[in-house]
Amino acid sequence: MADRNKFGKHFLVRLSITAVASVVGVAAQNSTSTLSRTIPVTSAIQSGSLGGESSFAARRIRRITLEQVKQAADPIASSLGRLGQLSIEAAKQHRKSVEADYFPKFGALAANLHFTDSLGTLVTVRRLSVQVPVPIFDQNQTFAALTFTQPITPLFIVYQAVKIARADERIAIAKAANPVAKSQREKELEEVYFNLLIAQRRLTTVELKFKRNEGGQMYAGTRFELASRSSQEEGSEAKAEFGKLNSKVKELTASLNMAMGWPQDTELELARPDPLLEDVSFEEVSGKSAAGNVDVVEAEQTVVKARAAETISKLAYVPTVAAVSGYLFQNTIPAVPSNFGYGGAIASYTLFDFGKREHDIKEARAKYEMAEVALQLTKAKIAANVKKTYLELQHSRELSLIAQRMGSSVGALLKVSSGAESLELKAARAEIEIQMLEADLAHRQAYAGLRALMGSKEQ
Repeated sequence: MADRNKFGKHFLVRLSITAVASVVGVAAQNSTSTLSRTIPVTSAIQSGSLGGESSFAARRIRRITLEQVKQAADPIASSLGRLGQLSIEAAKQHRKSVEADYFPKFGALAANLHFTDSLGTLVTVRRLSVQVPVPIFDQNQTFAALTFTQPITPLFIVYQAVKIARADERIAIAKAANPVAKSQREKELEEVYFNLLIAQRRLTTVELKFKRNEGGQMYAGTRFELASRSSQEEGSEAKAEFGKLNSKVKELTASLNMAMGWPQDTELELARPDPLLEDVSFEEVSGKSAAGNVDVVEAEQTVVKARAAETISKLAYVPTVAAVSGYLFQNTIPAVPSNFGYGGAIASYTLFDFGKREHDIKEARAKYEMAEVALQLTKAKIAANVKKTYLELQHSRELSLIAQRMGSSVGALLKVSSGAESLELKAARAEIEIQMLEADLAHRQAYAGLRALMGSKEQ
């Protein structure tokens, strides 16, 4: 908190200095009306005075807003978005596959075998003392069967398995539509957008500074030579700073173009966004559940999975019972009809397994308790982060409002005090706008962080 207060004081001091510079610029404008003219941002490059190679006028400039940038850089169209959709599809298909175990299974079996030896035996007729060879199994056998099996007690296990699969699907959906990832993407785009705006404004101030040094009046006196040398040094520094800022503008422009899928050398004219206005109260934040947070969703669904796994471990003590039926064709046993159907039930049960089921139940119960504790810790962590982020939002909101009021006051003063703006006034206005943009960016970043923690999908 001390660091934030220190930053706020420093910010206010900078704004105050800017306001004073604006008033000084008004006086300078009244005494140097010959310099009152409109200078474009890139006039130094167009005139070649700062080493520019070509004119921006000869290039195509695209005007774009912050919202258009966000729409053009839609994360759903990215590889990460595609990966999230595929994970949802995989989890959905797995859940449907588990649900299919509710229904009976139809099967078929066919075999055609030839045995090298006769599978029969001799039958003795005692009264006649005659031994007659009668084959019990045919040496050439054909066997075909259609089977139908409907699980009965395993349906309880299937029910719990569907719960686990559905929980995995919900986790996949939450991660694919992760507000944290989306908000992080928006924060990065906003940061690049505002940094480009700020760099362009700084480019303007440096250009105006160079113009002021280049066209300013030199006053005669005993320190004329020293003043001339100082002016030349300032001009050299302005040129060097202009070159750095020009490179930064090109780098940020290329980054923004890449995010939108445009050619990197596309010149952009960025519209200044309206300052962010929000009135989120601490009571609203503290009273709202963070159920949309992906970490909370995953922790809750992990509890569901652990509870279902514990139930499945207990069902190991239940016998496995299934209803069966079918139709069979055979010529294996001549004494048995070749075509017949059957139906009934089968059951199986493990009588003794040396304590395996008991240990499985204890393990599942421990994992369930672990999941419950992890859920409580996750909720507590999110609540603490929400409170911390809200305080940062409140601080950035206050600074943004101060910057807007200061900018409006100084802007009104400049408008009343001058007709045509001088170079000093233009530089002061650009500096004020830089401070307002920086404050608005900090406000937006804090608000996006709070929305991500709360799991909000609002734009």
